[in-house]
Amino acid sequence: MGMFPIAINGKYHNHTNVRIILFGRQLMTVKAINYKRADAVNGVKVVGTSKTIGHTQGDENCTGSITLLMGEVNAIQMSLPPGKTLMDIPAFPIPVSFVDENGLLIAHELIQVKFMENGMGADSGSNDALQVEIPLFITDINFNA
Repeated sequence: MGMFPIAINGKYHNHTNVRIILFGRQLMTVKAINYKRADAVNGVKVVGTSKTIGHTQGDENCTGSITLLMGEVNAIQMSLPPGKTLMDIPAFPIPVSFVDENGLLIAHELIQVKFMENGMGADSGSNDALQVEIPLFITDINFNA
């Protein structure tokens, strides 16, 4: 495989190809989703040299966020019992998929996700729809779902 991602007939995946399922239904109000898995890689140094002689590796960490329109956040909040917030929702999966014009499916799954915050923001002078970026706790990410 070359240095550049594969494009079919010159067409690359873009935001219109992304499908996100949350609580059993496809979300139509996602402004953005970001997630990644990082691995702690540390250099090993020894006395007598300033150069790294090798490395250690471990402690993977998954992070991410989802940005939803405020109406979606309100609908989720209103589905909860009184006094409960987004952070009280038990861990859930988020399937994310990309489909191109030729039907090639790429699927990821965010595993054991928790909302980490509940809030809102608004900017004066903006006519944009209200949206909320919510940091996600993610236990693992399956990039070959």
